[in-house]
Order: sequence, then C-alpha cells, then structure tokens
Amino acid sequence: MVTFSCSAAGEALTGTEHEITAAYGNQVNPVISGEYVVWQDQRHGNWDIYTYDLSSGRSEVAIFSDLKDETEPAISGSCVVVSSDRRGNSDIYLYDLVSGKETQLTSDKFAQTEPAISGDRIVWTDRRNQNMDIYMYDLTSKTEKRITSDKAEQTQPAISGNIIVWKDTRNDNDDIYMYNIDTGKETAVVTDPAEQANPAIEGNHIVWEDRRAGNLDIYLYDLSSGQEKAVTTDPSPQKTPAISDGRIVWADGRIKGTKIFIYDIAAGEEKTVSTASEYESNPSISGSRIAWQDKRKGTMDIFMFTEAAPEKGTEVVGGKAETAEKSQLGIYPAASAVLAAYLVATATQSGRRKN
Repeated sequence: MVTFSCSAAGEALTGTEHEITAAYGNQVNPVISGEYVVWQDQRHGNWDIYTYDLSSGRSEVAIFSDLKDETEPAISGSCVVVSSDRRGNSDIYLYDLVSGKETQLTSDKFAQTEPAISGDRIVWTDRRNQNMDIYMYDLTSKTEKRITSDKAEQTQPAISGNIIVWKDTRNDNDDIYMYNIDTGKETAVVTDPAEQANPAIEGNHIVWEDRRAGNLDIYLYDLSSGQEKAVTTDPSPQKTPAISDGRIVWADGRIKGTKIFIYDIAAGEEKTVSTASEYESNPSISGSRIAWQDKRKGTMDIFMFTEAAPEKGTEVVGGKAETAEKSQLGIYPAASAVLAAYLVATATQSGRRKN
C-alpha cells in the first residue's frame, strides 16, 4: 500500500463559488452531471427532487413534487433516478430531464433504495429477499438482474461502466466488494477488519471512506494496477468521497467544522475547494464543477464551485512559437497571435545576429 499524507490544508483551487438554492427548509444530497445539478428538497414539508440547468441559467425546477417522499437522487447525463415511497414502500423511478418522461423501474412490495446510475444501467439496494441485496436494471434490454445473493447485507451501491461496487457485511464488518457485469465475477476490493463504507467509482478508480487508522480516511484502489492507496491520513475525519475525471472530492474535518477538499490522482496534489463555511458536506463532482450541501445560513442549501479554466498563452521554445496552458495570463486570441508572431520574429533576428 502506498500512503499519501495530507496532514495540513493544501493550496486553494482557483475558481468561483455561488449558491444554487436559498429556499425554505433543507436542500441536501446534491449530485451533478454536466450542466445539471439535482438535489433532495424539503421546502414544501416533504422530500421532493429539484434540478437546476446550468446551461440555461434558469431557476430550479421540481421534477418530483408529489405529497410523498422522493429521496437519494443519482444522475448520469440527463437521466435522474430516485427512491420514491408514493406507493407506500420505496421504489426506484427514472426521470429524463430532456424528454420530461418519468418511468417506474421497480414495483416489488419490499423497499428498493439507494439508486445509482451509469449510462443505461441502474443499480440499487433491494430488500425483497429479507436481506439487503444489490439489483440492476438495464434500460436498453429492459431487464432486471439480481447482482448479490449472500445472506449478509449489501448496501451503498455505485456503478461506472461495467463495474458495480458496494458495502458488504459478509465478513462481520463493513468491506468493499465489486462485480464485473461483463464477466459475471464478484471480487473483494478490501476486507480489512476495520470499517470501509461509502464507495464511489469512475473507470478504473474505486474510492471509499476507511476507518483502519481509527478515524475516517479516504482510500483509493486502482483496478488496472491492483494497487491500494491512502489518499488522506489526517487524524480528523474525511468522508463521503465522490470522483470524476480522475479527481476525488470529500468532506474534511481537519479545519474547524467540515470543508470540501479535492485530490488529483494523476498529479498527486490535494487542494481545498471551499472553506467559507463550517458546515460543508456530501460533495459531488462533474468535470470542473463541484456541488455540496452547506449549512452556513442555518439550514442546508446547495452551493457549487466552478474551477477556473486554464487560458491558452504562447511561449517561444527554440525559436518556435508553441501553445502552452496559462492559468493566470488573460491573453486574448488575437493579441496572442500578434505576440507569438513578434516573439518568433525577435527570436529569428537574434539567431541571425549571433551568426
């Protein structure tokens, strides 16, 4: 195991932060995919599901708003899945943000909860066998499949492509297991005697919160290399990780309260995302955008951070104008082209003088 120690707060991520919701009651459990932010909303006294379309900049819109509770939203592209108790028990429902079409996916009399989605595959926790199992529904084939059959509890599923991960109690403690949809093979990811929970996955990377050091840390497993790595080892708790584009976000307790942190797997760098509030939790990430629930105003609201995009400047290398990423130089394309031509000409003349 490779250990990366993060005992102090890192450099701040560059970007802008703004509030998505300021409604009455609590807004919690945000998820984000591309231009859509979706969350669980209590403004009318029960739990509804709201969305905000960042591309249009319009105000939030309720997509589930009946008198029953809709909770635990998950999103992939324009498809949102939730757990709804409108029939007296919890079922899984799908809503397409583009078409506005709603589809009921489960109808068993026992509870189906904790949905997750990746592309056309949806997974959830299911109690129909008198214990918690993981089930999957394929939107393309319109077929349902039972993924786990162990008599212990399997909960907290997550999915990316053909890999499903979950929390599993078959070893009398909480471990992380996975299932390959293509091969039908189930594998233990981590079986340490301490508690491992809240797994998330993207591509070859599985992350989770881990208590083996006596407090909650964030761990990473690389499916391609088979290597496990501690992302955080600070004595304060780090919890509820999420991952997108090779970057992990989580809620971190090392500064007063809980703040949102980010770790770039390829660069091996950790940064703070937001330290504006003492009550930041449950982050979600999609590309350059990070959303979380925030209690800075007394009730939970949804906030979002948008990372500043690096701007392109021009450098001269060996007498040639080459494009390079510049994160702080505000050079307009036209000005950049003029500058590049000037620098090339200067470099060429300098070379001629030397000859």
